[in-house]
Amino acid sequence: MLSKEALEEFKAIYKKEYNEDISDEDALEMAVNLLNMMNAIYRPIPKKWLDELEEKDGLVK
Repeated sequence: MLSKEALEEFKAIYKKEYNEDISDEDALEMAVNLLNMMNAIYRPIPKKWLDELEEKDGLVK
């Protein structure tokens, strides 16, 4: 569940981006869907991969 503050922040961002007010119910559904999607696709990059990329590209840590 989202806090009231988080829900209001989501609504403000939505209003700014789409110039449209949304209900608390719609905002909650959209925010939860967004969080679920991010949880499904976001994974931290393993340190080993970063080290290999830095080595390949000649980057200095």
